[in-house]
Amino acid sequence: MKVKDLAKNAILIAVYILAVNINPIGFMAIQFRVAEALSVIPFFNRKFVPALIIGGALANLYSPLGLVDMAVGGACAVITYIFSKYIENNYINSFIFALASGILVSLELYYTAGTPYFLTVLTVGLPTLVITCLSVYIIEHTNLKDIIKRA
Repeated sequence: MKVKDLAKNAILIAVYILAVNINPIGFMAIQFRVAEALSVIPFFNRKFVPALIIGGALANLYSPLGLVDMAVGGACAVITYIFSKYIENNYINSFIFALASGILVSLELYYTAGTPYFLTVLTVGLPTLVITCLSVYIIEHTNLKDIIKRA
């Protein structure tokens, strides 16, 4: 990776971490993580995959569950970006991201905090789906798509 691309990834990591941690409902059983709008960027330009995997893990360092949440957040991103390499439909990729987040975060919270599993799948997965699908729509229907591809 070129130095310029490393710098762009580092900036995206920092923005993602900041966006997650200034959000008052970004952790635990009820989540509305506006920062997930950034998680769709690798669907449009694969060179940003490292930024969102690393950013997803590091942002969770500040969660109440710390290291466990870092591993789960990183795993959600890895799973999503593996699938997105083979799936061109970004709405399907958004669904996979929301599904991975809903399932894995809910399992984590069920075992560590005793939250109800199926309800938590909904309270984590549905907001993630809404945010990522809305982000895909905005990117695909504006010049952001070209900007991201050229970045």
